[in-house]
Amino acid sequence: MVQRLIRIWEFLAYSLWVSPLLFALGGAGLAIGAMALPQDALHDILPGFSDIGTIRGLLQTLLATLVTMTTFALSITMVVLTLAAGSLGPRMIRNFMGDNKTQNALGIFVGSILFLITSLVMMGNNPETAPIPNLSAALGIALFVISVFVLILFVHHLGRSIVADEVIQRIGKNLEDTIQSVCATLADPIKTARNAKTTLPDPQDIAKDHAITASASGYIQGIDYEKICETATQANSRVSLVIRAGQHVLAGDVIGQIDAAPKTASPEKITRCHADILEAIMIGSHRTAMLDVEFALRQLVEVALRALSPGINDPFTAIAAVYRLGRALPHAMQFHYPVGIWHDDQHEIRLKALLSDFEGMLGAAFDQIRQAAGAKPDVLLPLAEVLESLMRQAQSGAQREALRAHARMIASTAKRNIPEENDREAVVRAATRVLHHQEPTPKP
Repeated sequence: MVQRLIRIWEFLAYSLWVSPLLFALGGAGLAIGAMALPQDALHDILPGFSDIGTIRGLLQTLLATLVTMTTFALSITMVVLTLAAGSLGPRMIRNFMGDNKTQNALGIFVGSILFLITSLVMMGNNPETAPIPNLSAALGIALFVISVFVLILFVHHLGRSIVADEVIQRIGKNLEDTIQSVCATLADPIKTARNAKTTLPDPQDIAKDHAITASASGYIQGIDYEKICETATQANSRVSLVIRAGQHVLAGDVIGQIDAAPKTASPEKITRCHADILEAIMIGSHRTAMLDVEFALRQLVEVALRALSPGINDPFTAIAAVYRLGRALPHAMQFHYPVGIWHDDQHEIRLKALLSDFEGMLGAAFDQIRQAAGAKPDVLLPLAEVLESLMRQAQSGAQREALRAHARMIASTAKRNIPEENDREAVVRAATRVLHHQEPTPKP
């Protein structure tokens, strides 16, 4: 259930229409409240508005101006999104759409427009003898002034938001938040599986009558492990999942196995358990950032790859992305085993599932960047430096060996692709420092 709520929250958080809709409702409600209150309170403050026709004309002018401002704001937003998609990658658009400042700025514009429209509608064709809506006029002027200043701040924010370093820092912060959130959920299952040295069956070895098959094609957007554990407990069975969030499956692919107790096993129970498990595995046409750590990580990789492309050729952005990945990867060291175990209340194993681990995340972070920067020592050197820093924080021998493997590939890439001897030797020396790093001596 939590996984589904997270997916719904992510959809709403990265939608550009939710905040403006709320502001629009607030603007309409404010207009209704202002028209319902006594209108004589501001008569002395706004002496120039002596008749309802003047106020109606003022609000109409403000409305036309605000519509123009909003159109301008939307136009420059589309320009920024186009530039971001071209230089940083199309998957960056969701980050701009989910930006709170952008959503709230557009919301203020839309809310002010709805306030003015609602006020004019409620005034209708009131006769000149009707009470003069001074309060509505004052609020309309205040909202217009606020909108002007918000427009200036909005343009300033959009200008900063397409700076590569700003985008990299924002994506990196989202990546760290995602890692910490997933770790909080999976830390105990990972620790339990590591202590038990748990392994998973090979999908090709799973018998057809015990196989769990995907109900649809697409990406695994999230898995409700607690729900599956509860389902397995009710069916007195054990479930093994050989897929994880972020993987792509085709309808009919084997994604797991059900092992039911012989005394309680029946075709009906197995079928019902199979259906309940599939209901807890969310499959969609795109990957999710809040539940899929490697997707959040690959957004930074995409920025680096775009920067290294011949059409852009911006190694400084790629270097910034490499260092930001280096700051986020220590958090991923908590994923020190690729399997998780869930127990029932009687400490009986009910679910074993494949999970992301540090080795896979390290490969997703550095493999493509290393391949794209094969002849660029100015990018390979930061890669080696980050590996050396990570080596000091590694929590297990397996993690250190994964880091050494990447150092060997960097050295091999440099020897193969860099023609200048001094540049080549500098990269090889940096990679060699990783290979010769001494493991810390255990404390007595």
